[in-house]
Amino acid sequence: MALLLKLIAFTLILYYAKCDYVMPPVRYEEILVPRYGNASLPCEFSFIEGTDEMGFSWLREDIIEEIEVDDIYAYIQQKFEYKEPERVFSFHGNRVELEEQSFNYQDRVKVDVSEISDGDLTLHIYNVDYIDEALYTCKAFSPHGKGEIKMKLMIQEEEEPPVEFDTIDNTTVVRCASSGWYKVPIVKWLNRREQDISENSTMLVLEERQDGSHRVSSTLSGVKSHEIYRCLIRDAKKARRARTIHRKLKKGVLREYGEF
Repeated sequence: MALLLKLIAFTLILYYAKCDYVMPPVRYEEILVPRYGNASLPCEFSFIEGTDEMGFSWLREDIIEEIEVDDIYAYIQQKFEYKEPERVFSFHGNRVELEEQSFNYQDRVKVDVSEISDGDLTLHIYNVDYIDEALYTCKAFSPHGKGEIKMKLMIQEEEEPPVEFDTIDNTTVVRCASSGWYKVPIVKWLNRREQDISENSTMLVLEERQDGSHRVSSTLSGVKSHEIYRCLIRDAKKARRARTIHRKLKKGVLREYGEF
């Protein structure tokens, strides 16, 4: 086994030594959206003129996370499984195609069909959650050209809405209201010294959805007009994030197998 590991390590060294040029990673525009909010992924092409003889698709791929390991056995034994991109939305032959649409996006996505002829293929995803965090690609073609746009959708972990001063019964207070939706909202108030003063606050539910998520507002009392206050809102209930994990060896691990 030791001989096998040395051979593998030597092969890796030769491979990387021969690579004079490394392709840079694809860059994705990152879009942040509050959990349970609605996302709009922009995609527009100037070569689209009308809907005849054109088509486009929105595809989804898992986000790949690389973790460093110093265990060469764990590195060698990992499996790289190719996953076909999920089809989120398709339009061909002057009609929306739903036959191959991923189950995860049924009744949750929309493209304004009236805007397609002008080249606007913006994808709207409703009620986004951690499972929707992914790499999205918009691919289109027409008699006048073809192209693709890539973006990365991420859930905003914490929201900081604007703070407004108000008066209640001749007493100065500050308020904030969430734009995102939360299953178990937690509101935290800080002053300019970053001290937690949340104990002086109250929370009110503004709206509630059928899925149990809420929009909330919060009021902080005992405030001073010259002070600076920050309102931070997050969800106490977290979900598993969709990720594909790739292991890579920590720098220097191969030295004991002959790396120089």
